[in-house]
Amino acid sequence: MAASKLATPEEILDEIGEDFLTCPICLEQYKNPKILPCYHTFCQQCLEKLVEKTGSLNCPSCQKSVQLPEDRVAGLDNNFFMNSMLEVVKKRTGEVADQSERKCEFCEETEASVFCVDCEQYYCEVCSEKIHKKMKRAAMHEILTVEEYKKGKSKIASVKSIQNCKIHPRHEINFFCDTCKIAICIECTVIDHRIPDHNHRYLQEVADECNKELSVLVEKLKVKAREVDQSRAEVKDACKKVTEQCMVNKQKVRKQKDDLIEKIEKEERKLIEKLDNDCCLQVKGLESDISDLDLKYENLISTCSYTEALMHHGNAAQLVSKSHSVRARLEELVAMDTKPSTEHEVVEFFPSDDITTDGILGLVRSDVCISQCTVDNIPKCLLKGESINLQITTKDRSGKPVIPRQAVEVTLTKPDGSKTNLDVTDNRDGTHTVTANTDMDGKYQVAMTIGDQEVPGSPFEIPVIKGLVKTLGMKGECNQPYGLTIDKNGDLVVTDFRNNRVQFPDIDGNWKKSFEFKQVGKAFYPIDVAVLIDDRYFMTDKENKQVVVSDEDGKVITTFGQNELKHPRGISISPLDGAVYVSDWEERWEMSTLTRKDTVSGSTHRMASTSNHLVNMAKRMVNSKDQG
Repeated sequence: MAASKLATPEEILDEIGEDFLTCPICLEQYKNPKILPCYHTFCQQCLEKLVEKTGSLNCPSCQKSVQLPEDRVAGLDNNFFMNSMLEVVKKRTGEVADQSERKCEFCEETEASVFCVDCEQYYCEVCSEKIHKKMKRAAMHEILTVEEYKKGKSKIASVKSIQNCKIHPRHEINFFCDTCKIAICIECTVIDHRIPDHNHRYLQEVADECNKELSVLVEKLKVKAREVDQSRAEVKDACKKVTEQCMVNKQKVRKQKDDLIEKIEKEERKLIEKLDNDCCLQVKGLESDISDLDLKYENLISTCSYTEALMHHGNAAQLVSKSHSVRARLEELVAMDTKPSTEHEVVEFFPSDDITTDGILGLVRSDVCISQCTVDNIPKCLLKGESINLQITTKDRSGKPVIPRQAVEVTLTKPDGSKTNLDVTDNRDGTHTVTANTDMDGKYQVAMTIGDQEVPGSPFEIPVIKGLVKTLGMKGECNQPYGLTIDKNGDLVVTDFRNNRVQFPDIDGNWKKSFEFKQVGKAFYPIDVAVLIDDRYFMTDKENKQVVVSDEDGKVITTFGQNELKHPRGISISPLDGAVYVSDWEERWEMSTLTRKDTVSGSTHRMASTSNHLVNMAKRMVNSKDQG
């Protein structure tokens, strides 16, 4: 058979790296290399040590489990390629054993003088000439003297050693049995693998087919390797990003720490400043008391010294003449208060249990002065079902809002006598909020205490009424009541449209009086009514298209608007300047303004009208000196 193209030893050594021939376990050059099913190679001795230590074998590189054959590690496949490479390296580096002791591998008697590179066997001169060279298959084999082989002068150096048949050792394996799927020698073809039961092909032909198939798979494997390499790069990039993100997050943690420290320091300064201010105010008050006591002490000592001097060194006349004034001064000093109150407001720092409500460090709480505390939003009346938010402001003696040391408690007593403790929200600024709900009508009481002391005005009474208090008037008593107001006496003033009058019922529904104006023109049809503070009544008269003004006895004072108003409806009086406003329903689209002098009151009327169901206003400036 023709030899395939092989690399020279120099080319092989140039391509082989030092790590390629090194066992990954012992980190030394392979010794009897064994290849695992995962195609990782290790020294036989290293694998045996692993099996001896663990009792099983997993690939040290990929951790894939390996099923050992019957003869254990020794039964694993030899890495013939690695063996051949090691042999080439040894020959290239001069590590071949001393050839002077080599015997002919054919006759095994005579000293070898030549070496067949293709057969990888030593021959003596006789066996080489008479036997080896006469074999047809050896016609093209390269023959070197032992000295030439030792010096590495071979023209070709193959890492593909010639393999002889294990059953027939003298015969080279150069056939393949397709039936049995094994490589065989020529002798096997006539003994164990006879035709026609077995099909044979030249080994090289099968090898070429294998090369083609493996080449396709190798190319796919290279593509896969590039994919893995790309994925590895992506994973490395992801790893880099994770590391960078970790660094960013670390910076955020450090910044958060710095911000928190800054906030703590800021809150510390604020709390210390508050404590200093509170302390300063109380110390000033106490120092004032000390100054007052110093003055009292000086007065006592000086008066005492003067009196004793008068008693012991003065004559009788002096003593008697001064005794009255001295006695009065002494009695005044004896009655003097020399024990001022040493009580002071306690200011205390409470460390925070909940930084979300009490700040990072805590709160400064103070004693409150119950007489200074106030309650806001107390309603005069509520409808049943309504709720009210009450605000309690806790203050110190100076009237400044403070966060109290004492508990703020609120109790709600219902009309039926049942009591409920309401939840109080501490706003942490000296104010407290509490919500009271009503579910029945009657009188509610809200009791508020701060540290067992009642807030001024507590308990607060809140009347709760139903949505509709009462109904006044029976059918016929009031026909089409349009306008309604209340006079200064607290009585209702109702326009009784169909009965042509204005009626005055009290709050209990008793009809006290009524106004019927028969001297104002046509029949009086009142729509709305307004009352001035001096009890002048202003009524819009639909039929006569005017405003009627009367006193509290129903006497007409004046009328106005007959020329300006079309359909007067609502009327109201401004509490700011006493201006009278009249709404006028008009269908025509126009706008006009008229100014004229009132001959009765001397005041000025300003009339304006719009159209298409818009509101017109007539403004009357009522003079407080108008006596009409």
